Amino acid sequence: MAVPLKQAVASALAFAEEALENRAADVRLEEVESVEANGTGAWLITLSMIRRDPSIASEIMASMLRGPRDYKTFTVRKDTGEVTAMKIREFAGQ
Repeated sequence: MAVPLKQAVASALAFAEEALENRAADVRLEEVESVEANGTGAWLITLSMIRRDPSIASEIMASMLRGPRDYKTFTVRKDTGEVTAMKIREFAGQ
C-alpha cells in the first residue's frame, strides 16, 4: 500500500529537522510532485526554510530578521515512506 501524501510530507519534515538541525527554521511546504525514481514510485517534496546567518548569535535576533529562504527537495519512496535523497532546489534565473 502506498504511503499517503501527508505521511510523506511528515517524513520529509522529520528528516529535514534531524539532518539540518538549527538550519531548519520556519519550515514551509512549497511543492509536491509524484514521480518514478529508480524504478519505484516516489514523492518529490520541496520545503523551504529561513537561511540562517551564523554571524547572528542570538536566536531571538535571528528569528526577527527574516532573511532569504533556502529550498530543498526530498525524495520520499511511496512504498515505505523512507527519505532517500535531499537536494538543493534551484530556480531558473538564479
